[in-house]
Amino acid sequence: MPTIRSIQMTNLVLVMAAAAAMAYLVSISAAIGCLLGGGFVIVNLFLLAGMAGFALAAARRSGGLNKMGLAAVPLKIALMIGLIYALFARIHIDGVGFALGVLTQVTAIIIETARTSMRKHQTGAIVPEEF
Repeated sequence: MPTIRSIQMTNLVLVMAAAAAMAYLVSISAAIGCLLGGGFVIVNLFLLAGMAGFALAAARRSGGLNKMGLAAVPLKIALMIGLIYALFARIHIDGVGFALGVLTQVTAIIIETARTSMRKHQTGAIVPEEF
């Protein structure tokens, strides 16, 4: 499995490259939308990883499922949806650029999964997961 850090670093490179390409080929507003979309998914993944760690730690402390840990994920999703709505309704960002920025996360996951798989097959060892 690829690490969160490696996915985020690859995603950052992809967002910067996509934004530069959009600034050159499409428009500055599309590039800004791409940066916002990419930044959004980067922050979202960091929050999700942190919340998962919090939920697991809370479950270990209480000896079982913790209601606060379970409630945090839907609240984060609601907050993110509200933030996206505000970006589109108030700031009027470029939707295509934003979508391209969001899609860089999926591309980064595919790239890092392929890299990890190739390293595993080259060395014959399993690459440990890092957070």
